[in-house]
Amino acid sequence: MQDVYQNFRENGYYLFRNFFKEDELNGFYKILQRADNEWQKTNFRDSYVNSNYLTSTRYCKEKEDRIRFFAFISQNKILEIAKVLIQDHPYFLNTQIFYNPKEISKSPYWHRDVQYLGVPEEEQKNIILKDSVLHFRIPFKDDPGLHFIPGSHSRWDTEEERTVRLELNGHKNNEEISNSVKIPHAKGDLLVFSAHIIHKGDYSKERFSFDLLLTDFPEKENTIISFLHFPEQEISDRLENPGLFEFTKETIGEI
Repeated sequence: MQDVYQNFRENGYYLFRNFFKEDELNGFYKILQRADNEWQKTNFRDSYVNSNYLTSTRYCKEKEDRIRFFAFISQNKILEIAKVLIQDHPYFLNTQIFYNPKEISKSPYWHRDVQYLGVPEEEQKNIILKDSVLHFRIPFKDDPGLHFIPGSHSRWDTEEERTVRLELNGHKNNEEISNSVKIPHAKGDLLVFSAHIIHKGDYSKERFSFDLLLTDFPEKENTIISFLHFPEQEISDRLENPGLFEFTKETIGEI
């Protein structure tokens, strides 16, 4: 795995081809569909490209579905990769499904996930150097690909990247950026990439790609109380890697 780590450290992404067998995905796909359908009932917007917090009891409601959902995302072969790339204790953050927007005028857009945290740019610069946040993307339909700017996960934007990403000086965030690469991924593949990397999707084919987000820091208890997306104790006790779901005891109102 040393070559995987070095490649990821340099580029900010790594594609594992044929990582999952067909039968590993088929049963889980039905669980994802049920959770996503529940999410869409209350959250759908034409411009949206993803659903989230799918392990919440609001969306994944049946006990058996919840057991299988948490078992899948905490399985050993995923955690083995997480431990290599994070180089620390990995922690569960969230789940998402990416699909194409119904709003046909919406184009794929360059972004870093950190830009949506609502914190100043100087703080964003510190976050990408301090915190590790990884997407484990698992396509259930062949995905036309993600565009990446290799190496941008560990540095701040060039002038070109920043003006396009933030739509400055008349630029649009769907414009081409120098040195970008496109990484298609098929059903059965696993694409791991840093949430800090500058990236954008591709809406040219129908997508249904599942994302597991893992970090090197634990979630806060007040967030779990709000979203109800962590496993109940009786489920956690049955998992291969229950430590993935450890969290801090910080509660609302504490500093």
